[in-house]
Amino acid sequence: MSKIFHFSLISAVILLSVFLVSFDSFAKTDLSLTATDIALSKDEPLAGETIRVFARVFNLGDTDVYGFVVFLDNSKEIADPQPISVKANTYDDVFIDWLVAAGSHDIQAKIFAANLTDENPSNDKAIYDNYFVDSDTDGDGVGNNKDTDDDNDGLTDGQEIAIGTDSLDPDSDGDKARDSIDIFPLDIKEWRDSDQDGLGDNKDLDNDNDGLDNDDEIFVYGTNPLNSDSDNDRLPDKEEINLKTNPLAADSDKDGVIDSEDKFPLDAAKAQASLLEALNFFAKNRGIPLPYFIGGAVIVLLFIFMLFRKKR
Repeated sequence: MSKIFHFSLISAVILLSVFLVSFDSFAKTDLSLTATDIALSKDEPLAGETIRVFARVFNLGDTDVYGFVVFLDNSKEIADPQPISVKANTYDDVFIDWLVAAGSHDIQAKIFAANLTDENPSNDKAIYDNYFVDSDTDGDGVGNNKDTDDDNDGLTDGQEIAIGTDSLDPDSDGDKARDSIDIFPLDIKEWRDSDQDGLGDNKDLDNDNDGLDNDDEIFVYGTNPLNSDSDNDRLPDKEEINLKTNPLAADSDKDGVIDSEDKFPLDAAKAQASLLEALNFFAKNRGIPLPYFIGGAVIVLLFIFMLFRKKR
């Protein structure tokens, strides 16, 4: 009888051991995170934007587990650890907001401090690699890689490379003139060449190339140092000074004929303008073509004539 009892006890112990081993092999803890479980809110971000980074953690085991997920950018943590609580055979989502900088980024999500301890740590971390963030130098909403004018100065990046200016700076030489309008974009002391003689206005003593020094035009004659014909009478300022006509008046003797067409520009009595010349001068000063001016005058005269005729 004792032998039978002893055999039964041994059998019971063996059966219990088998049951416990089977239960233990069935009861497992396994949180999983792969590269496809990481997502970002924008595919083509620009530097300075805030991007949301998501991670989905699956529980492949048969026990409920809690723990944390940490996010890293190029192996550096970018936010506080995010808590997770995952029931068996389900998943939990976490996310962070991340202010991005220009460059290429490897975004890593990693599970840690799981309770119960994860029995399969090989799938506790994943990397979303080569996430590129473009710069937007001119702030126009188009990344530099797609923008043909990165600094929005009116010159394409290719043009700037060709002339040696900085495609990321609209004013390469810092003279307050944008590269596209700066005749000397690499010379901080020069930006304009009024007479197009290859010499910058700051260095050029005669900016309009009319034969008069800039200082004399400003302080002696009162003429425009950037316009060789200050009164637009088709006589250069220096020629008027030599002729002693007024470089600031198109008709020096006020006879109705501009100086360049007047044989006697200083004698109103000798060179009185003909009626046609006077009309032409009057019309030009008002920006009206002479034929239209004469036609209009004729119509007005006819109207007045007909008006007086009716009154009679």
